[in-house]
Amino acid sequence: MSITLALVEEQSQVTAALEVASVPQLPLDGYHPTFSSPNADVVLLSADGVRFRVPSELLSRSSAWFRTMLSLPQGPGMDRTEPIPVDEPSDVLADVLNVVNGSDLPALDKVDRLETLLAVADKYDMAMVTAVVRMALSSRLLDASPIRLYGIACRMSWRREAMDASSRTLTTSLLSPAAQVELAALEPSHRDKLLDLHRRRREELFAALDNETTFYANIRAGPCNTGDANSTCTAPLDHSNWWALKYAVLKRWDERPIGEELDESFYRMAEVWDMSAAKCLKCDRKIYGMASTIENVNAAIRKLPRTVQWD
Repeated sequence: MSITLALVEEQSQVTAALEVASVPQLPLDGYHPTFSSPNADVVLLSADGVRFRVPSELLSRSSAWFRTMLSLPQGPGMDRTEPIPVDEPSDVLADVLNVVNGSDLPALDKVDRLETLLAVADKYDMAMVTAVVRMALSSRLLDASPIRLYGIACRMSWRREAMDASSRTLTTSLLSPAAQVELAALEPSHRDKLLDLHRRRREELFAALDNETTFYANIRAGPCNTGDANSTCTAPLDHSNWWALKYAVLKRWDERPIGEELDESFYRMAEVWDMSAAKCLKCDRKIYGMASTIENVNAAIRKLPRTVQWD
């Protein structure tokens, strides 16, 4: 029994130690280790009680908000070393100060964190932090929804980034539940631009697929030798396979829009195989040249608008 009690007590001590270790500990002297120089003449106090010693010159140079505040006349007996409370927690404040201090770049691979830093930069008018976050949000290595990136760029009036992000939404179905949630978070004018881009792409593609010059299969009951000078067969052709393929592409577009060109999933569609096997019932000639048909479809896709229209 005593051995069991000893084991239980030891386990409790380990659990308590782990719980303590998991709780962020404040610096022993109350100052952030990176920003604790006694030569700094301004002290910022984070929302979670950590102090940051920062040179007033650095704050004035990097933040228009702090530049204005620090330029105000100081009353008699005012002590600049009195902590200035701010709303940001210590980890966020440390990231922002590290950027403007040039000492160390924080991790810039999480869009939630980047949005937080961007909000702080906007609040304190910190152009350098805004520029760093802007570059990070433009990185193709950032794992983030293009709709969300588009919304951030539009909100900040970043034209180039907004147009680039809109082009990255092309293969996203805006009818999916996840996309609907993100679209609802956009400002109406920004959302309308993105919806208009996807609408124009859909309409222009299917107008191109209905073109009788590019796709002779749109000519109903056309003769077998249409487009083939070496054939004398004039039997009317049944182009139901072509129409079935166009319908399948239309249906698929709503669920999985096409980006720059047809992907491999297109070639696995039953309608593609049915069309490639279609023959004239009279002369047994294959009706469609699939290589040229697919290239014409890809050419039509490449001509579609790729970005929102920015006023």
